[in-house]
Order: sequence, then C-alpha cells, then structure tokens
Amino acid sequence: MANLPELLSSPGLEVISLVTGHDTRRVVSRVAVLDDAKRLPMVPRDSLVLLTPVLADEAYGYQLDIWCRTAAERGASIVLFSGLQPEDIPRSSVRVAKRSRMALGCVPADISLGGLIVDIGRAMDAGAAEALSRAVHTADVLANAVDEAPSGGVATARLCELASAASGQAIAARQPEPGELSAPVRVDGIEVDHVTAAPHPSTMADQLARLVIRLTAESASRAVAYSRRASELPIRSQTQLLGEILVAGPQYLAELLPRARSLGLGVDAWHATVIVEVDTTDLDAVTGAAFLETLGAIVMQAVGRAGRSTGLGEGTGWHLAYADHAPVLIRTWKREPADRDVEALRTAAATVHGELRRRWPDRHIRCGVGGVHESVEGLRSSWAEARSTLITGNSFASNQSSPVVLFDDLGLHRTLVEWYTTQTARAAVRDLLAPLEQEGPDKASMMIHTLRVYLDNQGAVAPTATALNLHRNAVSYRIKRILSLLDADLDDPNQRLAVHLACRAWKLC
Repeated sequence: MANLPELLSSPGLEVISLVTGHDTRRVVSRVAVLDDAKRLPMVPRDSLVLLTPVLADEAYGYQLDIWCRTAAERGASIVLFSGLQPEDIPRSSVRVAKRSRMALGCVPADISLGGLIVDIGRAMDAGAAEALSRAVHTADVLANAVDEAPSGGVATARLCELASAASGQAIAARQPEPGELSAPVRVDGIEVDHVTAAPHPSTMADQLARLVIRLTAESASRAVAYSRRASELPIRSQTQLLGEILVAGPQYLAELLPRARSLGLGVDAWHATVIVEVDTTDLDAVTGAAFLETLGAIVMQAVGRAGRSTGLGEGTGWHLAYADHAPVLIRTWKREPADRDVEALRTAAATVHGELRRRWPDRHIRCGVGGVHESVEGLRSSWAEARSTLITGNSFASNQSSPVVLFDDLGLHRTLVEWYTTQTARAAVRDLLAPLEQEGPDKASMMIHTLRVYLDNQGAVAPTATALNLHRNAVSYRIKRILSLLDADLDDPNQRLAVHLACRAWKLC
C-alpha cells in the first residue's frame, strides 16, 4: 500500500499527466491493467487502474463518463488512460472523478506500459520497506537508550527526541490535542505520561507514526519503571525487614533490630498498625503475589491522602510491611501520640478501605487496627491486636458490619480477644471441640455455630430457634446430639464457660 501523492512523485512516474487534482488521503493498494472495459466492475478498491491503448479507439465522450463512473463506484483511487492526452478527457468525466475523490491521468502512447508497471510496483514496495527500516532503527535506538542509562534513568522527553530523529516523525511527550495520535506511558497499569504525534496525510507516514509512538511509550514505561524500582530499593528493604520483625521469633529479634536502626526505622518509638485484608482466594499464586504488591502501593498512596486531609503531612511516619500475605501499614510517632493522632489513624484506615472498595467493589475488604504501643515489642503487640480483630470476624465490635475495626473499640471484650489469640487457648479449644471436628468441616461448623448461639441465649431454645431460623424441636435435637459428642455437662458452670469460650474462639484455631 502506498499513499497516492507519494506514488505519483516517485521516479519513472513523472510521465503521468494528471487531468484532475488528487486527494492526499487516497492510497493505492493494487494495480489493475485492463484491455477490456468489461472488467472495470471487477477492479479492487483503492486500486490504480491502467487502461491500455487497446481501449483508445473506444474512449470517447459518453463512454469515458461510464468508465469513470464504474471505476469510482468500485472505489478506485486513480484511472490512467494510456494513449490519450489530457485534452481528450471530457469535462463531464472530470466532474464524475472529482465527486468521487478519484484522480484521472494520461500516459503518452510511446511509453512502455511494462516499464511503467515496474516503476509503479517499485514505488509501492519502496514506501513500505523504508517505513519498516525506520521503525526497526527507531526500536534499536530506544532500546539502547533505556538499557545504557543508569538504572533506566532516561526521561520520556529524551526518548521522544531520539525517536523523532530516528524515524523522521515529530514525537513529543505531552497530552494529545483532539485528533492527534497518542500512546500512554503506563507503570503498574497507571498512566504517568503520554507520547504524542500529529496525524499525517500520508497513510504510510501515518502508520509509521502510530508504530513509533507505541514503541516510544513502551520504552518510556520501561524506563520509568526501572527508575522507580531503583529509588524504591531502600523502601523495599525497610518493608522486608519490618515484615521479618513482625513475624520473627524472640530469638531472632536481636539480630534484626540493629539492621532496622541502620535503615532509619524508628523501632524504639511509638507504633500502631493497620492490617489490610482483601479476599484473593480466586487468584493463583503468581497473580496473587503481583496483586499484593500493587495493593501495597495503593494503600500507601491512600494514607498519604489521609495525611494531607488531617494536616499530618503526606504519609509522614507511615511504613509498609507484609505479613501473613497481607499489607501491614505501620504508623510511627517519635513520642506518645495524642488523641487526635489516634483519631487520624482511624481516618487513614477508613480512607484506605474506601479507596480499595472503589477499585475492587466485588472483593471482601476489611481493615483491622491495633492499639498504640511503644518499642519493637509494642509494634509486634499492635500487629497481633490488629490481626485478632480480623480473625474474630468482628464478633465483638459494636458495629459488626463495620469494615474497619479498631482493637481499642472492643472494650471489655479485648480481654477475651487477647486470650483467644494465645497458643494455650488454641490448644484448649482444639482439644475440647475435637469430637465435633471429627464430623467433618461443614458439619462441625454448623454444630459449633448452633451451640454458640444456644449459649449466647442462656440455653433458651425459643430465642435460639428464632436466631437460627429453625424449629424448636430441631434446635433441641441438635443440642442433644452435640452434647452427646462433647460429653459436656452445661449445668456445671466451669464446663459451661469452657464450652462457651471454645465456641467463640474456634475461628482463631
């Protein structure tokens, strides 16, 4: 395919005398050489139609109008009459051609049609070959620029300059105007810039421009990503170390703390944590890991916005860690925080939740917020508290439907939660409820839930049946069956308390 104006200006085609002007947007994709006018209805669209001297004797007034109209209806780009002079073409035929944006031209009778056809073919191939050569050269130039820059640190504007010089196209790094060609520069799926070029009347040049801006945008995306990764290395080191501190056994803390202090982490200050829990059970391991990293970046951006709205600075004092396959936001203060700081913590958690719900409305998302504590042990305690609010499924929150639960809001139930999360409690619960778990996970869950609701209602069958939407006889049968498996006497206060606590703590185990 070649642009019609470029084709007509190619070497060897200067012998063509145009009778009409030509539309700069028309292209030529095929060449049709005809010595029989009956074949005109079969010429392909965007073709150059060459009528041989054999038809010269038939080329007169009305007949030429019919030929021009037929070629125009087929979508031909240009019709050439071999053996005719421009003055031989009637004005009526010229009007037909102009209405259809089709060009008309004449080729002198003494011109070899074979040589003319070869020149046309060469001109069509040359445009595509030249465009491909420039595109390959541009791709090489851009790749070298990104690979040779330290840490990929080459600006998008500089890449546009290199692409412009290599391709001969005017490429710029800016937002596009209406009608301009553009390609986005994306990093982690987020647009950070645009590569823009003006549309070209030549189809070949236009296609080249489209290809070059995409090559440039992809190279710029790679360069920006490299640069960001390099700048984030210290932050990533802090993130990894904080995650290790949260989950490490006491015997390993001694060697982790000096590393944390050398990285500038205020582990000896005051801390509070926010665990962000997002349901990703539908994702495979690889996709889930990538999602988790993107999630961490988004929650840090969200707390930055919360910091600006509360006047505490853009993300000042916030760090990110990962533990138990969930992002953990850590807020650090140099001195014991005031009440307004704790309230800002609640605002930040709500902002994070709101942003994640906006992005993933179909995913189950919760935030658990631990209390404020001092030193590295306090940091670990805050994380354990935040984790416990999520593990208990908000069972003790004043608003059980709340997606953001603060450990401090649990009130008197905090004592129960703290007990539930101990290893001793977990072992006791497992031992006590083992007979029910032997019935299978689904049946065990149903039995334990029934027993818990029954004990929550002080052993009254009627309110238990209402809460479970069951008949009273069904409740009585279930409780009798459960107690026979547990071999527990609910009339004994100690056994009753142990069973009740076990039912409430079962989710933690």
